[in-house]
Parts: sequence; C-alpha cells; structure tokens
Amino acid sequence: MTTAVVLAGGGLTGIAWEIGVLLGLRNKGFDIVRDADLIIGTSAGSVVGTQLSQGLDLSDLFARQQQPDENEISPRIDLEVMTQVYSQMRGGGTQSDEQRQQIGQIALNNSFVDWPTRRAVIEGRVKTDTWPDRNLIVTTIDAESGEFRTWSKNDGVGLIDAVASSCAVAGIWPCVPINGRMYYDGGFRNSANASLAFGYDTVWVLAPLSGDASPAVETEVQHLREEGADVQYITTDDTAKQAMGLNSLDPRVRGAAAEQGLRQGHAFAELLGRMKP
Repeated sequence: MTTAVVLAGGGLTGIAWEIGVLLGLRNKGFDIVRDADLIIGTSAGSVVGTQLSQGLDLSDLFARQQQPDENEISPRIDLEVMTQVYSQMRGGGTQSDEQRQQIGQIALNNSFVDWPTRRAVIEGRVKTDTWPDRNLIVTTIDAESGEFRTWSKNDGVGLIDAVASSCAVAGIWPCVPINGRMYYDGGFRNSANASLAFGYDTVWVLAPLSGDASPAVETEVQHLREEGADVQYITTDDTAKQAMGLNSLDPRVRGAAAEQGLRQGHAFAELLGRMKP
C-alpha cells in the first residue's frame, strides 16, 4: 500500500494551518508524513513539505508559528492587479496554458519586492539548496509558456529556487529565474494539484482555503476516488476561516492559523478513529 501526502497552497496562514493539522493528526496516532511514499507541495505546501522532509519536528514548527518571524515580509497588495490575476481562475483553477500565460505576463511585470530580497525569505525557511532524501516534488508554472511543471531532487535545480518558484504568488512576489526561464506559483493551476498523486493507494489532501470551496481541487479529489484511491481530504472549516481572515500573507495571523489547524487535525483523527471497525 502506497501513501501520498498533498500539501496545498495558502500563504503564511496556510503554512501554519497545515503544520497544525499534521501535528493534530500525529498526536492522535496518524503520522502521515512519516509514512508517506510521496510528498507533493504547492506554494505554502512546498515549504511545509520541504521542512518535514528535512526532518524538522512538527512540534518545533508549530511553536515557531506562535512567535514573531522577522524573516517574513508583509506585502502591499495591489487589488487591481490581483483582480486581473484571479479573473483567469474560474472555479479555483486554470484549465489551459493560455490562461497561465496571461497570469504569467502579470507576474513578470508586477512584484512587491525584488528577487534577491524574496530569495532571502525563502532561504530563511528552507536553509539549504540541498534536497532532502525523501520523495518530494514541488509545483510551479513557466511564466512565458504557461506550462505547469514540477521540481524534484532529480532535476538539478537548487532547493531554495525550486521552493521560491512554487511560492511566487503572481502579482505580489517576483518570478524566479531558473535555467533561463521564469517561474511563478504552481497554485495558479489549482491550489493542491492532487492529480499528481494518481496511482497511490492512500492520498491525504490538506487544502487551507480562505474563501469558498474550490471546484478545481474537489474535482481532482473526486477523480482520485473514482480511480480507487482512499482519499482523506481536509480543508479549513468556517471557524478556521474566520480566525485566519482573508489575507493569507499576513504573518501576524500565523499563530491563530496553527491553533485552528491543530483543532481540526485532532477532530479529523478522532472521526477516523470512530470509523475504524
């Protein structure tokens, strides 16, 4: 039996929430990262997946969410630019390279900080350019072609740049130069990219959605189930959404997001425990 863990995008609050959920599950006997054969990370999920693949402990990562982090930057968000970006995201995702090209053009021409400043932030999160030994993949999009792609330890790309490319929110953070191409956040295909877990027996999907449900994510979850996978899908409930707010890039909300994730992780594990024969 094979297991994949899918960690979706969701900004700084998404990082904190996912860490909380994973800790809550582990506290109740479901150490899903330890048992995973594949970890798929998109945007925020690429950070969490990398940190856990490096062997960092969930309890320590959870404690970090309760403390101020001077490494992080709270960006100024241009609502007009973001409206242009999300006009291409019907149903919580894009369906074509052409849509992603349109977003890519916006990403190439709009960012809050320069690339060296942003790279330093990502380096503060993952520390090293060396990939962990675990089977970890992170998602990204070619800004010029609109092609969706993944990075792994076999691609010859440094870990910091790979994670940065997955986290490069279009219209806010700068695109990331890799091998002569420019890349931005893989979450602009959809926030989870759960279809990459096709063929695995058990798939855990953690998706910290700040707004309404994402049909694009839910469609891929349903397809996995139709193909025979046992999919455990956890997303933010109404209480968590209220506590986390709408600005997923606000570092001040990390602690509350982690607490909400912990609560949901405990509750989900207890539900699974009651369902066991």
